[in-house]
Amino acid sequence: MKRTFILLTIIFALGACSDKEKEADLENQISELETQLDRCQNGANKLLAKIKITFEEENFENVKTIFADFQNRHPESTEFNEAKSINDQVLEIEEKRKQEAERIAEEKRKEAERVAAKEKAEKLKALNKLKKNYDDVSGITWYKQPYFTHYTNTNLTSIYMGDNGSNRWLRLMMSYKGNDWIFFERAYLSYDGNTKEIVFDKYDDKETENDTGVWEWIELTVTKDVEIFLREFAKSKSAKMRLTGKYTKTRTLTYNERQGILDVLNGYDALEKVK
Repeated sequence: MKRTFILLTIIFALGACSDKEKEADLENQISELETQLDRCQNGANKLLAKIKITFEEENFENVKTIFADFQNRHPESTEFNEAKSINDQVLEIEEKRKQEAERIAEEKRKEAERVAAKEKAEKLKALNKLKKNYDDVSGITWYKQPYFTHYTNTNLTSIYMGDNGSNRWLRLMMSYKGNDWIFFERAYLSYDGNTKEIVFDKYDDKETENDTGVWEWIELTVTKDVEIFLREFAKSKSAKMRLTGKYTKTRTLTYNERQGILDVLNGYDALEKVK
């Protein structure tokens, strides 16, 4: 019985040894096949062909990637110089494109600076032609357009600007004069089909008077949304104001009214940048 056990152990060991030898032989064969496949796919001529194709397709990133692999695998091959020449062309093309992009970006930057300088000059010009009045009691400098004096007994729309050294703000004035009251409770500005209601407090922002006729007007601080609206409103030849209540008064703004609004807005922008 003991001899039988020993014999079986020897046979099993020999069989196991045989299986290991077969496994090792199989692994060697697989390794050789993988080496042959790698040579087939990544031989110098194959990689050079890939480089040429990707270069023609202008896939320059892939050209550089494949060449890096080529250089690692076949630095001494006869195809190396041709592969390197193509890679050098790619680097040269990319450098030229980079320089061209930088040139265009620089031109755009200079043009943007030129436009900005021109706009700044125009706005400063507009600021300089505004009528300026300093109130030494309140410490406020008032800037008004130069085309007319906006009295309360006129049919006009205008804006003006206040500056106390640390803050700047815009004020809007819309006035009506006539023989009869219109008792307006709403005010509108409109241009080219775009209408903006000017919201005001009838107790704080509206005033009335009568002498050689009746006067009704509002005067209030311009909100940001109204400021944005005014920038396009003043450029339109169809800019209109409307005051409506028991009766309605609508009129088209004159050139001086529109230009005055633009000048004050440009002056406002200039002051904002200076401060």
